[in-house]
Amino acid sequence: MRSLLTRGALLTALTVATAGFAAAEDNAAPAGTTHVQPTPSVLRTLEAADAEVSTPRSLVADPVSQLRAQTIATMRAGGRQSETTEGANGVAAAAQDEPEVVMPLAAGSYRNTSQYGPRTDPISGASAMHTGTDFSAPLGTPIHAVADGVVTHAGPGIDGRSSELVIVEHEIDGAVVESWYVHMYSQDVHVTEGQQVEAGDVIAAVGNNGYSTGPHLHFEIHLGGEETTEPLAWLEQAGAVDPSEG
Repeated sequence: MRSLLTRGALLTALTVATAGFAAAEDNAAPAGTTHVQPTPSVLRTLEAADAEVSTPRSLVADPVSQLRAQTIATMRAGGRQSETTEGANGVAAAAQDEPEVVMPLAAGSYRNTSQYGPRTDPISGASAMHTGTDFSAPLGTPIHAVADGVVTHAGPGIDGRSSELVIVEHEIDGAVVESWYVHMYSQDVHVTEGQQVEAGDVIAAVGNNGYSTGPHLHFEIHLGGEETTEPLAWLEQAGAVDPSEG
């Protein structure tokens, strides 16, 4: 609308100016003399008016200011795009934020009855190294895989462990870790060798099988081969949560 008003005003001004200029020339010219006065191009005048409307005079006069304005506009556009992308990534990250390590038994379903380390064997009475920790729980209590991994053993006990024995190999923070689960009955083992499992999957149920004085899960953490570590400390350091949160 502003452009149309500008064009109309200019056309009117040009018409008046041209007529006035011609009249003045006619009055000043000597008799018998003819003067031809060039008329400004109306099209060029309108184009100049359009340029003034679309581009502020301050930017035309100062190219550095024009460049600065363009740069600021570009940065603002990039910032808006970055905020949108980060927001979307944040939502995706939140949706995929799942615990990496969980406890082998649900909270409230067990109590710890024998810790890791040297102890007096409850059956033989001899001094022995207890390579895991015992979670006393009712028969049939679900046992959960503590992390994503692959089952490397599901069957009779090995290396002095009682039947049944399940071993799951995990890769956590770039390191290979094994979790060992002992004393289940064969019918209560729900995984097979080579099976992929995820943190929190029910892989077996608490039993009282083998070298045992009562229903419990004997749980071990191996850092490589036969090298064991204190399971409760490892679970705490790994940030293990209740399996219901997995």
